[in-house]
Amino acid sequence: MWRRCALTPRWSGFMNRLLGNGPINRALERGIPAQAYLICGEPGSGKKTLARLMAEKITGDRSGRAARGEHPDVFWLGPKEAGKMIPVEEVRALRREAFVLPNEAPRKVLIIDRAEALNESGQNAILKVLEEPPERAVFLLLAVNRQAMLPTIRSRCVLWELGPVGPEEGVPFLKERFPQNPDTQAALRAAGGNLGLACTYLEGGTLFTYAELGVRFLGRLCRGKRLAADQLLSELPKGAFPAFLESFARLCRDFLLYKTGSGEENIVFLESILQIKGFLGRMKLEQLYKMASLTLDSKSMLANYGNENLVKTCFIAEMGELLN
Repeated sequence: MWRRCALTPRWSGFMNRLLGNGPINRALERGIPAQAYLICGEPGSGKKTLARLMAEKITGDRSGRAARGEHPDVFWLGPKEAGKMIPVEEVRALRREAFVLPNEAPRKVLIIDRAEALNESGQNAILKVLEEPPERAVFLLLAVNRQAMLPTIRSRCVLWELGPVGPEEGVPFLKERFPQNPDTQAALRAAGGNLGLACTYLEGGTLFTYAELGVRFLGRLCRGKRLAADQLLSELPKGAFPAFLESFARLCRDFLLYKTGSGEENIVFLESILQIKGFLGRMKLEQLYKMASLTLDSKSMLANYGNENLVKTCFIAEMGELLN
């Protein structure tokens, strides 16, 4: 019932090492003595990278099979589709696998990706084996938020939380991956040190494109041209509104930084800011806070309900009322 998942990273160079996170890297060098680890971090923060490195260290694999999902003693379990839960039957099957002796490695590695996709029954099923784990098995649970896991599971795991990567490591890495792109430093700053997210920005180029679109959108709303603003966003490709909101949220953050004099070195979209200095001069700080809050609320609504057209319509209407 459970399935072995091949680890297929989009950025192969990212998989050879875990950047930043000095305490975790030092702990990894010392060894992996525990039998259960809860690895937490935002998407793109390196959870799978760390799990792969741990699997290689635990199994002693130097052939690359663990990274490719081909090692007979490394097992990956996760939801079959984004937004789906992991069936409890698959968790129980993985649990049974833990009691089977390893094929060739000293210990088995059983990895649950997106562990927050375990419902209460699934978490209780894995808890049973974590209470008395087999001696020759190590469990790695990967989750965005540790609070999504039962307290009893958290108490039985070593917690490793992945943090942002600083520019001294992140920028050289991104320049190596994207040598022709001049926006590597800005992308890392916009991603808050999340390398995976920075790579997504640089690959698609949408972060900066949609920031420019956001400036034009605001210009039309400020001139009272709500229909023109609506038409501008209606020209977005299907499914692109979430990416636009992400860029717009970063733009709102830059508005606040600029308005409060926090320093140009912290601003991602400086060129866009300089285009609308007059607009920012007229805006009150309270309005900018409301603009940022409205954008974050729209992102949350979209994540919870998924109706892109409805969220877009509400976003345009409420933003128009705020600016006029």
